[in-house]
Amino acid sequence: MEKFMLIIREDLAKMRKMTDEERFANIPMMLKWVDSLIETDNYIKGEPLLTKGRYVSKDQILSDGPFIEAREGISGYEIIWAENLEQAAAIAQTCPLVQRGLAVREVRPIATIYGVNNE
Repeated sequence: MEKFMLIIREDLAKMRKMTDEERFANIPMMLKWVDSLIETDNYIKGEPLLTKGRYVSKDQILSDGPFIEAREGISGYEIIWAENLEQAAAIAQTCPLVQRGLAVREVRPIATIYGVNNE
């Protein structure tokens, strides 16, 4: 099994207009989905992210990041186990936010650096 990060990407303009209550209204269906990943031993961890943050470069820290000039931004993630990229993508496609057209998922393999992130 390999580790993959499922990155949740959502429309930032919509997200900025939502209250936290509206934004997190989908949490119950997401928790049910996570429970199904736990039952199949695919789930490792994940969390939603707030829209505030900082965009950091070598020379400056900008206070209106992390989504400067972006239409789409990262609103959360999960780390999962999957046999390969195809299985990880198939799992990502079952996400309720994806199924309802509210978000897209970027699926990325996590590199193993021996002696650093082995579990």
